[in-house]
Amino acid sequence: MHSVIAPAARQKLNYVKVSDPDVRLDRFPDFLIIGPQRTGTTWLHAQLRFHPEIQLSEPKELFFFSRLKTPSHPKYQSNELSWYLRFFRDPPWLFLAKTLICLRRYRRLYRPRVRGEATASYAAIDSDVIREIAVLNPDIKAVLMIRNPVDRAWSHAKKDLVRNRGRRFADVGEAEFLDFFNDEYQRQCAHYVDHIERWSAELRDGHLFVGLFDDIDRRPEELLIDVMRFLGVDDDRRYLPADLRESVNPTAESRIPPAYRSHLEALFGDDMAALRQRFGIVWPIAPTSAVKSFVYHRAPALTATVR
Repeated sequence: MHSVIAPAARQKLNYVKVSDPDVRLDRFPDFLIIGPQRTGTTWLHAQLRFHPEIQLSEPKELFFFSRLKTPSHPKYQSNELSWYLRFFRDPPWLFLAKTLICLRRYRRLYRPRVRGEATASYAAIDSDVIREIAVLNPDIKAVLMIRNPVDRAWSHAKKDLVRNRGRRFADVGEAEFLDFFNDEYQRQCAHYVDHIERWSAELRDGHLFVGLFDDIDRRPEELLIDVMRFLGVDDDRRYLPADLRESVNPTAESRIPPAYRSHLEALFGDDMAALRQRFGIVWPIAPTSAVKSFVYHRAPALTATVR
């Protein structure tokens, strides 16, 4: 990656602001975990966080690119590139802590080769914003996680309407659940084929990894190794955390009420049909199914290479 932004590249930036003429791109991320929410991005971030060759931003979600067009949003903080880049340099205390952890776990020094960020709302950002990301790093890679959209929406509702607000299920009325499910952003989260096409159109071929949430349960070791290989870091099995199969950021277990399930199945029926037609993904995915997480390769027939 070039260390400074070329004048021609600056002219292509309509949303990312570059006020500092000396800003350098050495610390711009090499990969993004782009979500959407409740698809396993927090699990993946937790598994990669202490790999000796990976540096992940702190905090986990920066929302930088998903808020460039909405400065009035409460999660908006800045559109300045220099503000964003400051999260990709470990402060001395954190660098020391990661070094000690890597020495204790792996007998290796913490020496990151790639940098990354995980913001789940990036999956739904517009093509012109993705284009600016690719301008800043033409070699950037992205990890998109997908999950049965019915289960994903229900998990998202439980998190936002129940857990995060300290409420019980009985405290949330039917109208509130339905309003949540029908929200435009919730609809966008299920447009997986659109996410794949939009991101792959702006990234270099083979730079989009599509991870299946189901693989976290049925083949977590293989999924994590696949991601490490995709990112170009050491994929030795010793870097598989001991707590790999433990839940991360869970919500309370509960079945989807039949009325809500019927509503969600109708709402996301077209999205599920598109995934079935394009990638042969049908939920629930059987443990013996050949369908697994994959690196997406553009081809004349717009097919995917499934491993």
